[in-house]
Amino acid sequence: MLVTETALHLGPELARAVNRIDFFRLFKSLTDSHGFSHFGVAEIAAEDQGIDFKHTHALHNFPVSWFCDPGSLVIGAYDPVVQYLQRSSAPGVLNLAQTPSEVLTPSGSAVAAIVPLHGASGKRHGLVMVGDNPEVEHQSLASIALDAALIFQRYFEVILSLDSISGLSDRELQIVRWTSEGKTSAEIAIILGLSEHTVNSYIAGVLRKLHVVNRAQMVASAIRSGLIT
Repeated sequence: MLVTETALHLGPELARAVNRIDFFRLFKSLTDSHGFSHFGVAEIAAEDQGIDFKHTHALHNFPVSWFCDPGSLVIGAYDPVVQYLQRSSAPGVLNLAQTPSEVLTPSGSAVAAIVPLHGASGKRHGLVMVGDNPEVEHQSLASIALDAALIFQRYFEVILSLDSISGLSDRELQIVRWTSEGKTSAEIAIILGLSEHTVNSYIAGVLRKLHVVNRAQMVASAIRSGLIT
């Protein structure tokens, strides 16, 4: 089994990674160490859908100005980067001048390194790193793929699998986050365009799913499990 220099140093950092901020830093460090400037990790949805970097599980440092719609942060379904992740299970490199991406080419980046990632749940994810380096050697790509797989495996175990176990929906996670910021049910209702009764119903459901009895415990449990940061 190929073991890279980066992989040899991942053990302690991976063991200490417990929330999304920790995993953001790990993927950012991997990106920087291979000479890339930006990265994105996200779930790969159905073939007719793009990649949504506003999704709860997405990690990225792409500037919003790169996107056609800064409010959505989506790379469209027919973008070559998305097409690659939909169709391939092996890592690869796209020359963004020869194969333009609607989001990544206007950024001025020369290449995109693309790594499909797979979790035990069967859902597919992908890592995209972009930068100005015109050439990415095969050995470098193999190193990126190995280290990305190690980080993602830990990310799945610590974050994604807990999200699945908790069964919290995106709406429930939104409400937990606003609660963690000290918002009342009435304030959350205004922010999300819901009734206060509906917000309280969501909170009651979250309390049951997390096996806690009040909002303080709910927030503490969500932070401890990495559901929110």
